[in-house]
Amino acid sequence: MLDYPKDHPIIQQIQQSEYLPRIPKDLGDALSMLLTPLEFDMNECIDRLYAIPGMESILVQVINHISQFNRKITNLKEAVLYLGAYNVRMISIAHMTRLLLPESCGRTKLFDSRKYWRHCVGTSIASYMIAEKTGSCDKERIFTYGLIHDIGITVLDICLPQYLDEIYTRQIENGVHQTVAEKVVLDGITHSEIGMWLCEQWGLPEEICAIVGYHHSPFPYGRINNDINVMYLADAISTNYYENLLGTSTTFIYTDHVREKLNLSKEYVRTIADRLPDEVEKVIRNEFFLI
Repeated sequence: MLDYPKDHPIIQQIQQSEYLPRIPKDLGDALSMLLTPLEFDMNECIDRLYAIPGMESILVQVINHISQFNRKITNLKEAVLYLGAYNVRMISIAHMTRLLLPESCGRTKLFDSRKYWRHCVGTSIASYMIAEKTGSCDKERIFTYGLIHDIGITVLDICLPQYLDEIYTRQIENGVHQTVAEKVVLDGITHSEIGMWLCEQWGLPEEICAIVGYHHSPFPYGRINNDINVMYLADAISTNYYENLLGTSTTFIYTDHVREKLNLSKEYVRTIADRLPDEVEKVIRNEFFLI
């Protein structure tokens, strides 16, 4: 059962903000279909994708960039058929993050959204590596979820930049953990609750809402969820990478209980952390992930 303070003053401020992006409901419907590729109606899914601004041009651009066909793909239906459900799902989520970001890459004065995007990509990569090692969840699906897991941060950047700058200042100057700083500045809530509220508003699948809302605290979710456990550990590893980008000396902290549930050694977790900077750079050099 998803739970967040729907009437919290911060959520009300975001809801009333003129900067709050309007994501088409068709995107949530399309993602729900793409999560069950063996069951969804292809034509209905394509109709939903057509309704999303810019989606056809993005999918056509990507397939023509990566394909070896003798002719160019010119329409959305062909692009979907050749890309497959997994690739379309990943591109759709990445496109949604782009819809959220204004051209100026955010409205904050201090917080660097470009560096934070690297953290999101890092979380995707770390979650993929964990899923591949453990077989505990679908590695392609969890990769796409990493791109959206911190959507609450993005929304703060757009709608309430002054709060995000204050959180960032407390984090950098005072050495306060990000979630602690958020609870102080945001009167008891964090980007996780904000992100969960937003995902539900947009009609995104419940499993995405759960990952967004519980990736920092997997235990209160009430039942074992491998996707959330993987995202929790991946986020912790990528946070260490992000802190290094900021030039702080903070090291990542995670609960051994989750690592043990996933049957991972501390050495393997360290291996992911060591590989992550190079892996992130490889991914963002891909044209679609340019920032």
